[in-house]
Amino acid sequence: MANIENWKTQIRKGYLELCILLLIRKHERIYGFDLIEKLHAADLPVKEGTLYPMLSRMATDEILATVWDTQNVKGHPRKFYSLTPKGHRVLDEMQSEFRKILLIFNQLQN
Repeated sequence: MANIENWKTQIRKGYLELCILLLIRKHERIYGFDLIEKLHAADLPVKEGTLYPMLSRMATDEILATVWDTQNVKGHPRKFYSLTPKGHRVLDEMQSEFRKILLIFNQLQN
């Protein structure tokens, strides 16, 4: 492959979106900086300039719902993200496709 970095970027983008949705489902609602910390702890570092446009696009696509919380947080207000019913369906489809990809990969590898 001539450009391995391009390939890595493409693979990582789809994988990152899957991981973000998994974390949001796991925590039910979560704010952006908390997502960044949890992804970094999982050895999947992401920059704000990557994360927030993805979250915004997913909210526009009605995969995520957003709400500002100004009452229950210390300091500045935080925008919390949660999955919409459509988001749950999309995540289920993504997980199914990812499992298929892993199965094929493992079969070809052995």
